[in-house]
Amino acid sequence: MLKLLETLKDSAESSFDSAALRVENVHRLIGGYVGARARRLRGQTKSEATPAKSPDDVSIYDVIRGVNREIGEFGTDMFEIIDDARARREAEKQASSKSSDRDD
Repeated sequence: MLKLLETLKDSAESSFDSAALRVENVHRLIGGYVGARARRLRGQTKSEATPAKSPDDVSIYDVIRGVNREIGEFGTDMFEIIDDARARREAEKQASSKSSDRDD
């Protein structure tokens, strides 16, 4: 029972860590887009030293695709966490059944 609770705790911790990372990435995507638009409205121009595709050139559709990727990556992270927890529980079950076979 204690090992199951530990597995659940580890899974929850990994899930929250992944969620925080993905939310941060989405925030940066949206913040970069809004900041670029605000600079354009204030009349700031791009300097000559900026690359051909600067953050100011990002369209809202690029932001939406980035957010979609982050959501997909979060889903992938969740599947991996669930799969890892399941594999860990199976390994623990097998280890406990082998040790009970030796005791008999």
